[in-house]
Amino acid sequence: MLYIFLIIFVVCFCATMWKIKPRSQEQILVSILGLLTLFIGLRSLRWPDTEVYVMAFVNSPDIIHILQGEPYGYGEYGYYAICCFVKTFTNSWRVYLMMMAALSMWLLYKNLKEYSLVPLMGLANYISRFLLNRDMVQMRSSLVILIIMWATKYAYERKPIQYFLLVLLGYQFHHMALLAVPFYFIANVKFKNWMVMVGLLVAVILSQTLAVSIESYVDQYSQDLQYSTYTTEEYKEEALGLRNPMIYFQTVILLLYCFCRKRLHKSMEYYEVFKSGYFYSTLILIMFCNYTALSGRTSTIFASMEMFILPYIFVSSKGVVRALFAVGCFAVFIYFFSEKYMQAVSQF
Repeated sequence: MLYIFLIIFVVCFCATMWKIKPRSQEQILVSILGLLTLFIGLRSLRWPDTEVYVMAFVNSPDIIHILQGEPYGYGEYGYYAICCFVKTFTNSWRVYLMMMAALSMWLLYKNLKEYSLVPLMGLANYISRFLLNRDMVQMRSSLVILIIMWATKYAYERKPIQYFLLVLLGYQFHHMALLAVPFYFIANVKFKNWMVMVGLLVAVILSQTLAVSIESYVDQYSQDLQYSTYTTEEYKEEALGLRNPMIYFQTVILLLYCFCRKRLHKSMEYYEVFKSGYFYSTLILIMFCNYTALSGRTSTIFASMEMFILPYIFVSSKGVVRALFAVGCFAVFIYFFSEKYMQAVSQF
């Protein structure tokens, strides 16, 4: 399977670098998403959490008897309702996994078409950074994050009703959707580059000087977000703190995005929104660095904007710089995916 994904990365890279007709790129995008749907739906039960999701489906009633049952494994009623809906038409848990995969890939397609200037590059980023941990493991997280990404356009357009209705919908699948509430109020803030750099520096200082206070805050609210598992002593001992390489990875991307603003195309209307969202994500990653697993789980919502940001940077560059940037990105994509895949397989 790893080799098939390597081929997918190569196809995305070639399609990104070569001037392929939009219709052909669309066909490649849809074909890859269809293939990903099959991979996700046909995955082994040995993948983490997959058996719990299957049992949740098996123990769910059909939609007619939804009030007579209760969620199994996970407590969100939105996810339970989907199980009941699918159960109305089939008892096959394999079909259920396939339908959940298809729903996520459809949402991913909608987001890439709406926000990404180079959808295949954005798709490659999503596969490398998020696919294995979300769609192959935490399906609920995948749904809520893609819903929040779609809601971003309403934050940009200052349409609070549509935005918060989608946040509420996402909350029915995973309580992490609460983290999207503050974003509405900062989405259109035009953070100056110096403000971003100062903000990152302050976050680093506070993460160390207020470690005890942050620990108390995390312990108090992690249960509401259903992340109390990641605040146990086991996870605290494994925390990387400021040694977490993802902090520096996201910081580099954020700063690149900030300083290439003058070269970006005028039609990039979501520039400030993505800047605010990715800045928000990076601050969370730093502030909760003493809980590496928790910081990763909470920052990942708006870290997803990476699949829109990297194509922005790619389009803003020219010639050799653009080629080197693309080569560097896809090399990192392959590295990230290979590491995550080998780590997951080693647990089988």
